[in-house]
Amino acid sequence: MYATQSPLDSRIAITAVAAGVGLGLAYALSPMTVLCLPVMVLVGMWAGRGLSGRQRRWFVSVLTVAVVARLAVIGLLFLTADPTAPFATLFGDEQFFKNRTLWLRNIGLGVPMSPADVIYAFEDVGQSSYLYVLAYLQALVGELPYGIHVMNATAYSVGVLLVYRYVRPVFGEVAALAGLALLLFFPSLFVWSISALKEPSYTLVAVGELLCCLYLVRGGARWWHRALAVIGLIVGVFALESLRRGGMIVGLVGSIGGLALALVVSRPRLAWASLAAAPVVVAVFMVTPSMQDRVTQVVRSSAAYHAGHIISEGYSYKIIDPRYYHDRRLLGEMQGREAGQFVVRAVVSYVTEPVPWRAESLGLRAYLPEQMLWYVLLAFVPFGFVAGLRRDPLLTSLLASHAGTLMIMVALTSGNIGTLIRHRGLALPYLAWLSGLGLCHVVSYLTPASPATEGVHPYGDC
Repeated sequence: MYATQSPLDSRIAITAVAAGVGLGLAYALSPMTVLCLPVMVLVGMWAGRGLSGRQRRWFVSVLTVAVVARLAVIGLLFLTADPTAPFATLFGDEQFFKNRTLWLRNIGLGVPMSPADVIYAFEDVGQSSYLYVLAYLQALVGELPYGIHVMNATAYSVGVLLVYRYVRPVFGEVAALAGLALLLFFPSLFVWSISALKEPSYTLVAVGELLCCLYLVRGGARWWHRALAVIGLIVGVFALESLRRGGMIVGLVGSIGGLALALVVSRPRLAWASLAAAPVVVAVFMVTPSMQDRVTQVVRSSAAYHAGHIISEGYSYKIIDPRYYHDRRLLGEMQGREAGQFVVRAVVSYVTEPVPWRAESLGLRAYLPEQMLWYVLLAFVPFGFVAGLRRDPLLTSLLASHAGTLMIMVALTSGNIGTLIRHRGLALPYLAWLSGLGLCHVVSYLTPASPATEGVHPYGDC
């Protein structure tokens, strides 16, 4: 006698089969979506652990809207693609990454290719580890002309959520949520976080390097925890350099500078001694001929990069003598005064460009609202920095040191406005948290407290 299957068992079996078929179809259509969405969900659940009530609802809402909006834009990119072209892109540079990674994959799989494609696949311009990661992924799961966008959206979102989880108990729930919302919805960051460019992957690696540096100091009593943090820090620094030239400098200077700054500000006597000694050290540094020559050479090289951007496509800004743009060989004659003026103007331009009164096109005028938001964001950073030093000198110092190093490097080598906007976003994953904390404290200071709520911030824990 055969056992009769119950209706409940039948429904479970049918549901399991339907789910399997649906998952298989989804994987066939977009493997990276199937692989990446669970990662975003799990990391989001981990990042929001410990939240309750209104704070949890706000966090879930912000994260859900951010993820759905990104997937919607990627889907729209796919649906509106030109059928006569291999694939659609958001930026012209994406064509470079998509083509080269496919060529590298084909070479690895032994697929016949034209000699020209083989040459371009290994061209020195734009070489980075990001190309080989994408090529390897496409060798595993197939071509990913749009899956790359999903992967980068995941990499960026995970990186932001990792820092949010660390910042929240230190800076407070309101300040952390403000920083999270800023990073997820800042217009230019939103766009390149779903692009096929390497910035999202760079952000994820940079976050890993930052957290390893923090864990190196706060890794607990077990020596092997700190040893793993050291290994992670070293790997992170080299990975940053492999993704973008100068990444090693950002990792090393950002970590060493942040640790040194935290040491100084946490010891008042050492802080006063450092302030007193700083002018003497700078004076000795400036009168030493060998150091002067080395600094001048670095500035000349940076000015050459800047001048090179002027002749590139798009809109540019000029901050050195016009004769240098006509003949960059003359930059070898740039002297100390001109070098100093170039550095000052480069830093000012980093903050102010594109200036509203020189918007030369409809695109630049359309960008002006984000530029106003950029100004406001920077205005709150000093308040957040001071407040952060009181709460956690180490975290605040590391955020400021990494951001400052990136800002100086980008400022000295930029000249094209579009490239400046794109590279300026690399500092925002550090600055946004300080800006959010600054906003929180300014609002707290300006909001009068009633006797019944004395000592309680009306917007929650800042």
